[in-house]
Amino acid sequence: MRWRLLIATIAAAAAVAMPVHSQVRVAFFNVAGLQGSNDAIAHVIAEIHADQSRGFAIPADVLVFTEVRQVNLAPLIGIVNAAAPPGVSYSLGTFTTSPSEDQATGANAIFLRNGRVFELPAGHKDIFTGAGRNTDRWWLQLVGYSSPQARFYVYGSHLRASSGSANEQQRLEGVQAIRTDADALPANTPIIYTGDMNFYTANESGYQWWISVPGNGIAVDVQPGEWTGIVNAIKHTQSPRSVTGGGLIGGGMDDRFDMHLFSTTMVDGAGLAVIPDTYRSFGNDGLKWKKAINDGNNFYFPGQLARSNALADALFDASDHVPVVVDLQLPAVHESWLAAQPGKVIRNASVAVELRTWNAVSVVSPLGVDPLSFVAVGQGAVVGNVSAQAPIQPNFSSWLFPVNTSVVGPLNGGVLVTTPNEAVQNSALQLPVIGSVVRPANASFSPNTKVASTTASFSIPSGDGVVELPVSVFNFNFDSNQAMLDVDATNLQNGHRAFSVMQGSSFGIGSTPGTVKFGFNLAGLTPGTYSRQAFLTCTDENIPGEEVSFLSLTLSVTVTPPAIPGDLNGDGVVNGADLAVLLGQWGTAGSADLNGDGVVNGADVAILLGFWS
Repeated sequence: MRWRLLIATIAAAAAVAMPVHSQVRVAFFNVAGLQGSNDAIAHVIAEIHADQSRGFAIPADVLVFTEVRQVNLAPLIGIVNAAAPPGVSYSLGTFTTSPSEDQATGANAIFLRNGRVFELPAGHKDIFTGAGRNTDRWWLQLVGYSSPQARFYVYGSHLRASSGSANEQQRLEGVQAIRTDADALPANTPIIYTGDMNFYTANESGYQWWISVPGNGIAVDVQPGEWTGIVNAIKHTQSPRSVTGGGLIGGGMDDRFDMHLFSTTMVDGAGLAVIPDTYRSFGNDGLKWKKAINDGNNFYFPGQLARSNALADALFDASDHVPVVVDLQLPAVHESWLAAQPGKVIRNASVAVELRTWNAVSVVSPLGVDPLSFVAVGQGAVVGNVSAQAPIQPNFSSWLFPVNTSVVGPLNGGVLVTTPNEAVQNSALQLPVIGSVVRPANASFSPNTKVASTTASFSIPSGDGVVELPVSVFNFNFDSNQAMLDVDATNLQNGHRAFSVMQGSSFGIGSTPGTVKFGFNLAGLTPGTYSRQAFLTCTDENIPGEEVSFLSLTLSVTVTPPAIPGDLNGDGVVNGADLAVLLGQWGTAGSADLNGDGVVNGADVAILLGFWS
């Protein structure tokens, strides 16, 4: 019961402290055929997920176990998922066992965190390594990546145990079998070799074969050198127990049997790679040489004595080995976009596009992702280039690329962003520039030619009130390659006060003319000619590079005398000439129908005579 309570506490803490993360956590644990406490094993696994001793905590993505018999499989599946933080689950990878393995210590099993890593089953292989045991080879793919270098192999091994030259020879032959398989893989293939290797010293032939013999599968040990003795106690993985019992071996912490080794491409700091200083013998504080791991206080978690002691107790009860854990950085995920497109611009406008680039991996620690380097080059109408390193989201780098707008027509070009990063997602992104270049608008008072200055003349009979004077404005020579025209303002200058501006603006003038309107107040004006100057401020439509132009207009209004009834010939007097016009229209509905009854007759003669000059 005490382990179940501790597991629940650890899982709840992990749920709060573990955001969406980047780096990959890989753990190996010899569970000794589940001969120890299952609750203690679950506690250990839960603490692997929550382990922040290297600066950050993330749930494990790959869990490899050895000494798993067929009968252990179902309980182990339950243990793994019970120990997972809320929202995290695991699937069993390809599991194979042989009669000899099942009758002896058991086989190797792998669990993969759902949504993060999945197995490519075609890559699985059993490699016989002697002593009735097979090494399992699993081929894994990182979710969200398509690069072949985002696929990696995990070899899970349990080599021949015990000292003596015959056992050392079997371990060497097992390593040679593994290396023969790994050497046949393509160069620079990411590989993790993990397991209970049972090497007693760094001088053992099997270990040396692994790290020294050239080939695609040559291994690197990130804890190089000797591991025997008290000075190397921090590296030891067996045994956390001081006493033997229940099938578990005692003797205290004095051997480094369990380990991770890596292909060279995984220790070069590029792409999928080991994060320095994250490899550890889990729960080992380096102070327990030839002692049980819970002999006295344990200081594995800095500043967390009770938690460290609880983990030490769980390791004592769980197995006769402690896990080995390592964190890997993820390859970069390249994202770039143009923050805004130019759209329509005026010829020779000063325009630039903003390139934003970032590393689109959420992180617990910046160490968890390969830093993203990139090169961006303008193409076609886009000018410039840059070589830089992009920050991790939500931050981004910002660069301006000028756009050549000297040629009228569609903008052809874009920005090509490439990255040399190993295993990067989106190694090249082509970002097109969308827009067009147009001529400036061409303000004119005529649809047929450029007229920037003119006189608008009107003739108005005298009277009272304000008369509207409309003036048309054209965008001369308009087509789809020319900006639309705006009349932004109309201002009156010198001239008669009878003039006013009624509608001084007109927008979006293309093939249809716009109109500005003036007012002319007839009140108190005698017949005659009146004038005033007006200036129209014109611009291109509201797009980059818009230009300003001006139109000059003279308004001229001739006020004519009021019309005299009966003055049919318009000479300003009513006399015999007008009577002759009337008589010529007698009986018709002509202009001499002065009373509007539809016929020229005597009634109209009476009206005419009434205004006889």
